[in-house]
Amino acid sequence: MLTEPQEEFIFSEAKYPAIIGGLGSGKSKGGTMRLIMLMLSDQGANGGYYMPTYDLLRLRALPGIEADLEQMGLSYTTNRSEYTVKIHGYGQIILRSYDRPERIIAYETAHSIVDELDTITKEKAATVWRKITERNRQNRQGKNTIGLVTTPDQGFNGFVYEKWEKVKADGFVTYKASTTSNPFLPSDYVEQIRSNYDPLLAEMYINGDYVSLIANKIYHAFSRKKHHTGREITQADAIIHMGLDFNVGGTCASAWVIEQNKPVAVDEFVSHDTEDFINKLSRYVRHKVIVYPDASGRAGRTNASLSDIGMIEAAGYQVSAPKANPAVRDRINAVNGLFAHDGILINTDKCPLLTHAFETQGYNAKGEPEKFAEHPALDDWTDGAGYFINQKWPIVRPAFHLNMRF
Repeated sequence: MLTEPQEEFIFSEAKYPAIIGGLGSGKSKGGTMRLIMLMLSDQGANGGYYMPTYDLLRLRALPGIEADLEQMGLSYTTNRSEYTVKIHGYGQIILRSYDRPERIIAYETAHSIVDELDTITKEKAATVWRKITERNRQNRQGKNTIGLVTTPDQGFNGFVYEKWEKVKADGFVTYKASTTSNPFLPSDYVEQIRSNYDPLLAEMYINGDYVSLIANKIYHAFSRKKHHTGREITQADAIIHMGLDFNVGGTCASAWVIEQNKPVAVDEFVSHDTEDFINKLSRYVRHKVIVYPDASGRAGRTNASLSDIGMIEAAGYQVSAPKANPAVRDRINAVNGLFAHDGILINTDKCPLLTHAFETQGYNAKGEPEKFAEHPALDDWTDGAGYFINQKWPIVRPAFHLNMRF
């Protein structure tokens, strides 16, 4: 059984159909089914399936394609090392990633599905789209097509909005799919989305609507009055959590305690460099200190022999940092989500620079968070705090198991 938006998309005769939808609306299911149906109608036609990372291809796209083929009673062979699926008696599906666009070469397809294209920047999306269109040239009797399935993550400033809504050339057709259009979701799925995101993004991720992500300040859910607390560090605080952004001349650190599972900002200071930061941690000598730094500090060096993170660890402090920084969008969403649901408090008297940064930082003309050449700057404060918050309270998109019959 298909949802109405899925059916419209799967059987669309448009050259460039797009299903723009909310989380859990069945977009990817519509994408895999459309691709298979097109290949079955044109024996020998090859298909391309594209996603932002090879992890997503391995965890979502490949299992989805295999499940669809099994439900349809079709025989196939999967080559996981080459990321291909051969449908016996028909063509093959070639899966490629946006993060390795150089691998989008040396093959031809008649039909393609581009999944979650709006999760990457406008400039990169344009490059990926060009590479995919260059591959989609297999000579068949019918017209070749490229379908898009995505949430409108970049809003009015993204490649998808410009291509399918603003310019909207011939053949570019949009089908909207809200989360609520999928009757197979758990009853509390929409509420999970609302509880994870601030109201602006929640509506985007539920209805699949384009929203303005640059008309507002980045941390639009923050209110100096609403999120203020007089909380200060006390002897009873066993652990001080430090959000840290490395910059020579402006290493910005915010100090947090966790109270009733809420982060509470209670102090801040600026250091010249990592060595100076370590020296200033002596103010918390009666407490255990855990530092949540910029993950690039594993490579950055203030000391000739140790990385910035290595220096902190060598000084005896615990460091909690992933191998790589989270996506900027994920970090911002995590912070805004907590602000929107009263999940963060800030002592605005003790943390005036952090407060000013949260209520001031905006977006540049490209829709990216403002960055500044001189340090300390607004983004240094928000980045440092975000590293801590995203590690402890990351956004986790609600998961579900979808069982649909055809």
